[in-house]
Amino acid sequence: MDRTFLMVKPRAVSEGLTGPILAELEKGGFRIVGLASRRLTSDEAHIFYDVHVGKPFFDTLLEFVTSGMTVGVLLEAPDAVPALRAFIGATDPEKAEPGTIRATYGKSLTQNAVHASDSPERVMHESAIHFGDCPRTIAG
Repeated sequence: MDRTFLMVKPRAVSEGLTGPILAELEKGGFRIVGLASRRLTSDEAHIFYDVHVGKPFFDTLLEFVTSGMTVGVLLEAPDAVPALRAFIGATDPEKAEPGTIRATYGKSLTQNAVHASDSPERVMHESAIHFGDCPRTIAG
C-alpha cells in the first residue's frame, strides 16, 4: 500500500462537506490512516504551496487557504498518488469528470474543494504541515 495526502479546503469544511468527501474516498477504495484539522497560518500556507511562489494566483491561493479550517487526510491505497488525483478530478470543477470529488464539490478553479499531493515527495512535504515535523516559519 502506498500513501498520499489530501486537504479539504476551507470552503468545503465550512459548508459541511468534509464528511461526504471522506465517505466518497472510503467508497473509492482509499483507507484513511490520519486526520488533522487546522487553520493554516500564512507561513504554513506559504510553505505548503511553495511550488507556486511567484505565480499570478499565489496571493489569492494563500488568502483562500488561510480563510478557515482545513482537514488534512492521510490515505492508503495501491498507487495512491495517481489513484487519488484521478479520483478527485481536474483542478477546475468545470473541467473535472462527472462524479469526481472536484466536479461534485468544487465551486470554481479558485474555490475548489480539495487539494491532493502530486508526488511521493509532496506527500511528505504537505502532510508534515498538517501532522507535524514541518518548520512553522519561512526561512530568510
